[in-house]
Amino acid sequence: MNEQALKERLKFIATLENRSLHEVWKSLILERLLARLAHSRYCDHFIFKGGFLLSYYLDIGRETTDLDFLARKINAEENSIKNAFDAICNINMADGFELSCEKIEILDHTHMNYPGYRLRISVKLGKMKDVIQVDIGVGDTVKPKQKSLNLYRYKEKPIFEDTISLQVYPTETIFSEKLETIIARGHINSRMKDFHDILLLSREKFLIDKNKLKINIDNTFQHRKTNKEIPLKFTEIEYSILQLQWGAHLRVLGDTTKTLNLPEKISDLIEEINNWLEKNYLTPELNTA
Repeated sequence: MNEQALKERLKFIATLENRSLHEVWKSLILERLLARLAHSRYCDHFIFKGGFLLSYYLDIGRETTDLDFLARKINAEENSIKNAFDAICNINMADGFELSCEKIEILDHTHMNYPGYRLRISVKLGKMKDVIQVDIGVGDTVKPKQKSLNLYRYKEKPIFEDTISLQVYPTETIFSEKLETIIARGHINSRMKDFHDILLLSREKFLIDKNKLKINIDNTFQHRKTNKEIPLKFTEIEYSILQLQWGAHLRVLGDTTKTLNLPEKISDLIEEINNWLEKNYLTPELNTA
């Protein structure tokens, strides 16, 4: 497919989904890397996680422009990770895209035992150029599941592949890791997307299994050696600091805040999450059958 034909399809999709052309383009190039991973021998060694995965589970209402994976059952040294993504990028998908892993650097997670990696991947289609950021986590434990991901369609037909299948994080693990990050970082947390995401996950009736959630929360906090301070608690001063960050987050989202029914006050959001945790984690309905 040539550059102009693809642009026309993306414009159509952007209008249909009420999204910007830039956002649709970004999502498409992320899909092209995922498609290459799915067709590579590394498909079981990089477990898909993060915000872009979450967008396949539900409408998160925020733009995600990078990819996140957990390295699993693979040599996690820098050269090995770089070589793996060189091979993934070089897979020919006959889609006209050229991908190249340009750079890798160590990514230090301050509250975790293991550093990860950040890769810079260049993308080119004709004269169109962009960059994908990929973050690789190391050392976490997860029981991944196989998930089929529906890719972009144009007038009921796939632009490229219809679907791909990848090893992914279950929703219970996504929730648990984001909850742990919120607690570990405390009031100095600038990652409002974690509050945003677990709130939306908590509102979905059929995405989280209570029994699996309890196991995942317990395992995540134990593995990361974080005190399980549930329910969430902040002082008045800490709330005021978080509110500045949350207010900025809402301003970026604009009208989406109303669509998603996001509270204006971070304290109201935390109260809603605590009420949900009380029902679904602190007093779980365990299956004794």
